[in-house]
Amino acid sequence: AGGTRPTVQHYYVVEPHNLHHHSMKWLVHVVAPLISVVIFTLLPPVKNAINTTLMGVFRDLGRVKARKRRLANSGAVVGYNPNVTNWDILFRRDDPLEGINFDDDDKQAGGKTTYTVSELAEYGDGSEGRPILLGIFGRIYDVSAGAKFYGEDGNYHMFAGNDVTRALSTGCKETECLVRSTEGLSKKQINEGKRWLSFFQLHDKYPFVGHLEEESREDWLEELIESAMKDKGEKGPPIMPKLP
Repeated sequence: AGGTRPTVQHYYVVEPHNLHHHSMKWLVHVVAPLISVVIFTLLPPVKNAINTTLMGVFRDLGRVKARKRRLANSGAVVGYNPNVTNWDILFRRDDPLEGINFDDDDKQAGGKTTYTVSELAEYGDGSEGRPILLGIFGRIYDVSAGAKFYGEDGNYHMFAGNDVTRALSTGCKETECLVRSTEGLSKKQINEGKRWLSFFQLHDKYPFVGHLEEESREDWLEELIESAMKDKGEKGPPIMPKLP
């Protein structure tokens, strides 16, 4: 009695599975959001590159599906080189514009609508029962059948009523990219634009409905023709005819 009480020391053991749980929780709630902020806010080119890759994968899968539907419906591979396989499309080994004849559309252009930029935005926004229209290299397509992608609640709703040449070439979905201009784009980016042009032109559910009124419309397509011929090192008739 009266003596000092012995000191009792307490030891806490952190079980390995609890340590792992707390580490993972910290990674998920702190590190991952921080990385996302860096990538998608501070590094827009990285964000655009990711968008380009993901959009391209779904686009090429769509090209393969459309190819199969056309083959089943018509008994012929319309608009495609029969020597090109689905794997060539998915691995981007094909020339996306080879075999496409824009002349058939242009012969019927008299029955098509020519839109100004403002008219495309007004009448092709998909609102109040209006169709969903978008343009690429000055060619207008009705993508109303893809409302789940291009409609009000779709991931690409911002494309409705716009020429999206630059957006699809770069993967940029910001307002400043919803334009026709390809100024400053790389050869790789222009090739992405060509693949999107092929996608819409050959899609069995997205009909060509008209042109975007612009003085340089013919120049844009001629630039594609010249680029394609230069890539192949060939001379001869263009893969796309001149527009009237």
